Amino acid sequence: MTNSSEHDQAFKPESWDEFCDQLKQLGQTIVANSPDQGLDQTEGFRYLARLTQNALGRFTERPNPLRPAINYGSPRIGGDNPDFIYGSIAVRGGQRYRIRGNRRDAFNIGFGSYYGGLGSGKGLQCSGYVFLNDLAVGDNGDFELTISQEPIEGNWLPMLEASNSILIRQTVLNRGQDRAAELQVELVEGNSHEPVEMNSQDSSKLAPLTAAEFEKSLQFAGLFVGGVVGQFLGWTDSFKTRPNEIHPIDPKLLQFANGDPSTRYHNGYFELCKDEVLLIELDPPDCEYWNIQLANYWLESLDYLDYQTHFNHANAAVDDDGKVRLAISQRNPGVENWMDTAGHSRGCIAMRWIKADQESLARTKLVSYQQLQESSAKDLLAS
Repeated sequence: MTNSSEHDQAFKPESWDEFCDQLKQLGQTIVANSPDQGLDQTEGFRYLARLTQNALGRFTERPNPLRPAINYGSPRIGGDNPDFIYGSIAVRGGQRYRIRGNRRDAFNIGFGSYYGGLGSGKGLQCSGYVFLNDLAVGDNGDFELTISQEPIEGNWLPMLEASNSILIRQTVLNRGQDRAAELQVELVEGNSHEPVEMNSQDSSKLAPLTAAEFEKSLQFAGLFVGGVVGQFLGWTDSFKTRPNEIHPIDPKLLQFANGDPSTRYHNGYFELCKDEVLLIELDPPDCEYWNIQLANYWLESLDYLDYQTHFNHANAAVDDDGKVRLAISQRNPGVENWMDTAGHSRGCIAMRWIKADQESLARTKLVSYQQLQESSAKDLLAS
């Protein structure tokens, strides 16, 4: 138990001042890195506000790993996928957990155990990853998944003593139409199949907050926001060295954001005048899933509910030769697979191949609206 003297300790107001000073400095970082003072800078400050809101909720609310719950409040970070519903669970590596659910219309679900965290010194590192499509699932869609250090028979996700979170990436191919999976998580006692019964007398009870703990939570929140801003500005800086192209991501950029190990990530940067169109040609390999999307300068996904800012293997039109040709532009060029920049003249491109049997590179070509009216995207890309 915590000594009462620790609870009587005064909170240091300068800790709050330091946190606010960090945010002020990060605001200066946004100004210094914004390519213009209009939309990009405005979205930069909204990005900073969103990260701050998430960090304060994450670090000051003290989620209890012994009373696990799925949190769906993930911010838009690092080119978040419009086809994914992201969930996270705070866990303790020495415990055992079970996720129960029904997949409903979910195309697939990725479950990963992680240690570290985005923006931290070691970054986010994966300690285990499984896909629902590789697990035993009932004919009605019901399934169970156990998460623990010790191997078990059946559906199992490994984790380490250092693991502190479970991240869930639920793939829903048609947002607004397909039903997301129903998921619940519970703490399990040892080898028992029964969930742990919690009451006010057991060790799962969080001790009252101390000043030192809250001061530390503000420190962690500031470090998280600053680390995320800096980390993904580095990504954008890398992508924009070759504008209007798409390439496999530099592996060094993934060292501190270790996501799904079965995914090949390709990224790019678009910069378009109002009369320009960026054409893209894909030759999809044999894979379980692929998608391509647009993000803003800060690597937040664009408004995918009101604008067509992304396509995947299920909804992209395929040409007679088996290739997929897309067009990125600020206004509709009158072609299939138009990716609307939603008012942005610049931003990032993210592409994913999941469980692809080989590498497949995208071809791009910058053309004018006039050229596209006079010739097809296929011919322009071939020329």
